[in-house]
Amino acid sequence: MYTHVIFDLDGTLLNTIDDLANAGNHVCARRGWPVHSVEAYKRMVGNGIPKLVERFAPPGTGEGELKEALAEFTAYYDAHKADCTAPYAGGVEMVSALRQAGVEVAVLTNKAHHLAGPVVEAYYPGLFDRVQGALPDVPNKPDPTLLGRLMAQMGAVPETTLFVGDSNVDVQTGKNGGLAVCGVLWGFRSREELEGEGADYLIDHPAQLVELVTGTALLCGAEVERAAALLREGALVALPTETVYGLAADATQAQAVHANYEAKGRPDTKPLNVLVDGMAMVEGVCRDIPPEAYRLAEAFWPGPLTMILWGSGALPAIVPAGGATQGVRCPRHRDTLAVIAALGRPLACPSANRSGAPSPKCAGEVLGQLGGRIAAVLDGGACSVGVESTILDLTTTPFRILRQGGLPKAELERVLGQAVEGGV
Repeated sequence: MYTHVIFDLDGTLLNTIDDLANAGNHVCARRGWPVHSVEAYKRMVGNGIPKLVERFAPPGTGEGELKEALAEFTAYYDAHKADCTAPYAGGVEMVSALRQAGVEVAVLTNKAHHLAGPVVEAYYPGLFDRVQGALPDVPNKPDPTLLGRLMAQMGAVPETTLFVGDSNVDVQTGKNGGLAVCGVLWGFRSREELEGEGADYLIDHPAQLVELVTGTALLCGAEVERAAALLREGALVALPTETVYGLAADATQAQAVHANYEAKGRPDTKPLNVLVDGMAMVEGVCRDIPPEAYRLAEAFWPGPLTMILWGSGALPAIVPAGGATQGVRCPRHRDTLAVIAALGRPLACPSANRSGAPSPKCAGEVLGQLGGRIAAVLDGGACSVGVESTILDLTTTPFRILRQGGLPKAELERVLGQAVEGGV
């Protein structure tokens, strides 16, 4: 895992090529020079604006005319730099997830320093505390001078710092600073160029960087089948619910459930509740189910209610920690219900936190606690309720609330038509 990640800007975090090309071709047309394609500009960028102007100018253009062209380019680009520029899809989510996972992030770019900070803040607001742009009389990338200065400010060391960029210049910069380098394939340059320069990693989607850095895959809500496949293989996947994120294991696999305890640092004497997609699945793992359970399920499921029922012994003994009862809940989250349906089995699913730590309410908080310890997090957004479910024991008379959570006691009593003990 990496503790610090330093990003290039253009072609890595921001797709700026159309605005750069438009500004360049504005100068070319004004001066009667040949204009260039966007693909040609992708090969010209990477060493700062002065070098870009030199490259799109006709060979042999004098120094004086290059200075004039640079001034024209700068004026036009300043006025039009936001016409087409945008973050790459998934970029903001990528950086946000890394920050929430406790990874320190920064930007190092050959864009002028006085421009770089405002540009980064405009498209990645509040996500980067340090942005280093080009300075007069200091060598640009791939020289490692500014990289070393930035790392010193961050308290970063080469062994746990990753440089991320899209060009040969970026690979050279990282290598010159003694860092591992991740090349991104959504930027301005080709796989062949990045491989030829010796990039340590290549990725084609921002979510892959989160996995590379934290050791845990960040899945989008549409990747239900992948999440189910991981669970089927015995891996652990954090899933969103309306209450908090849960750490799921296939409840029918004792080894996977044991890994769940280990990942959380949870004593295996504490039973695990299971997530189901309805009462039909409950009937497969519980016995002597009272009619009140069906009434409560009809009223509150999917929702923040966990019912304690008598276990049937169908699940490995490690799930209820050797006890005779089993907690069951149907969560109110489309993605997680889809995962349960795709797997076709209940999920042993405590909150996705280290034992004793706060329960996570977004994917980044899960990564901050369990990154590198679990296979994946299915990012379903922030939890709508944000507190754990209410736990109601239906194996005692009268029924008793063991934990007051997101479902009020008064609502339970209204549906049951009788008083329950405990809770508020």
